[in-house]
Amino acid sequence: MEEPHRFLNVVDVEATCWSERPPPGQVSEVIEIGLSVVDTRTRERVARHGVLVRPTRSSVSAFCTELTTLTQDQVDGGISWAEACA
Repeated sequence: MEEPHRFLNVVDVEATCWSERPPPGQVSEVIEIGLSVVDTRTRERVARHGVLVRPTRSSVSAFCTELTTLTQDQVDGGISWAEACA
């Protein structure tokens, strides 16, 4: 019989960011959703998945790329926030 709570879903998000205040009219938006499934008994990752999300109210700054390694070109190829949540 499968152990209850054996597998743990770990979610990590990356968002647009700046070293100072955002430029006028821009806000921090999720640009990547990462999911890993961890076997709590073996402490090993058994699955992982990442989804790039296309921002609509901000752009990826050089600071953000340095921090996350994500570029504007990469997230431009992502899906909408609504699609990512579905």
